[in-house]
Amino acid sequence: MEDPDKIDSPNVMLTVALHSSIWCTLYFTLCLVNYKRSYEWNVRLVTALHALTVTGLGLWCAFVQGPWPFTDAGGRSTPLQQQTICLCLGYFLFDMSWCLYYQTEGPPMLVHHILSIAGLSVCAITHWYGTELIACIIGSEASNPLLQLRWFLRETGKYDTVFGEIVDAAFMLLFGGLRIGVGTNLLYSYYNQDTDWLGRIGGSALYALSWMFMVNIITYACKKYTKKLKKWKASSSDKQSTLKDKNITDKSEVVVTKDNNHNVRARKVLQNGFITSKNIQNKYIGSTMEQLATDDVIEFSVSRTDVITS
Repeated sequence: MEDPDKIDSPNVMLTVALHSSIWCTLYFTLCLVNYKRSYEWNVRLVTALHALTVTGLGLWCAFVQGPWPFTDAGGRSTPLQQQTICLCLGYFLFDMSWCLYYQTEGPPMLVHHILSIAGLSVCAITHWYGTELIACIIGSEASNPLLQLRWFLRETGKYDTVFGEIVDAAFMLLFGGLRIGVGTNLLYSYYNQDTDWLGRIGGSALYALSWMFMVNIITYACKKYTKKLKKWKASSSDKQSTLKDKNITDKSEVVVTKDNNHNVRARKVLQNGFITSKNIQNKYIGSTMEQLATDDVIEFSVSRTDVITS
């Protein structure tokens, strides 16, 4: 780790304060321009923009610039890693202040913010652990835009749509795949590398927090899709019952007979026998017949010739 006497803490603090002021300015600008929306709507726009920005920077650090976190963690931060960490720390200070002021988040999210601020602060001040922290930033923030989009769909009444289902499933899969799938491999490889105790404690704490969120997501998913499955089974049962009734109705036929007084008797025949048998007094006009019957009589129309030749 770098010698503490050579650490330029005031410069780091100034950089973080500058980034934090940028996020604050962006938020207040959105509140002025997008005044018809709530404060939470605008802060979530800032959150989504932050997530996209630091994820993009993190991917460049990990896949293009290096070092690779699965093999070369535990070293000095590169300049780009340092700037990305300061940008992220500035955002979390802004967002933590917003959450405390409006009291919108519960203890789990506040603990997440506190751990994030602590880890980012250590990395920013010491110029160390940048490689592994960038990997954590990618895993934590890559799924965040989907989380915000999910909230926007709820607010606009478009969550219960096919697109809403896609966003929901994509968020859960991406969250679990990155934080639990990739995160498990990263933590395992981190312990197998030449890393110190402080980095291991920080990584383990963030990993445990990811599992806490994952349990909540799994619980939510089980409740949601169990409810949908029951609803689908009930709907399928109703459709089968309706189809069965329709098939019985389609197999019915109307038998028409006449007597000497030209009265017509209509009988509706089902598989189980005659269910309707009514007399209809008919009045012929030309080649058509008007029905003079009560509402419970089966409706049908015959021509005068049809009746005579029956």
